[in-house]
Amino acid sequence: MHDAYSWFLSLHLIFMVTWFAGLFYLPRLFVYHAMTEDAPGNERFKVMERKLFYGIMTPGGVITVIFGGIMLALVPVHLEQPWMHFKLTLIALLIAYHLWCGKLVADFAADRNTRGHTWYRWFNELPVPALVGIVILAVNRSITDALIGIGVIVLLFAVSAAVAWNRARRASG
Repeated sequence: MHDAYSWFLSLHLIFMVTWFAGLFYLPRLFVYHAMTEDAPGNERFKVMERKLFYGIMTPGGVITVIFGGIMLALVPVHLEQPWMHFKLTLIALLIAYHLWCGKLVADFAADRNTRGHTWYRWFNELPVPALVGIVILAVNRSITDALIGIGVIVLLFAVSAAVAWNRARRASG
């Protein structure tokens, strides 16, 4: 079983990297798409977003979840552990974020975007705390460690937001 588990873990990690590449890059495309004012640029972003979401990101996410499920079936005792419950909660939040990205792809495709580039810049950061928590949980199997890691990331975001707000306030005043 160990050899099979190692292969499933390797594939799980490979597709997780693929999924996260999309989770980080697609919202960055939204930033630039929201800033685009010309028709050819608008159409180009629609194609890029659709191909990234349906051709890379969604398959990466689905295959990540499949291999994760296989590993849980091979070692079901992990389902009894509180750290795994927290990890699965973070994964559920990532899946919700993924689906939200899909809705935003559809909104841009139908020219229904109502948000500006600044909103997308912050939206782009949402999966970071989940990634930090998931990796810490997978390695340390400690909810406390994961919460500390997530807290540090959230604190860094808060400091970044305060600095950006202060710069904007000084620039306009």
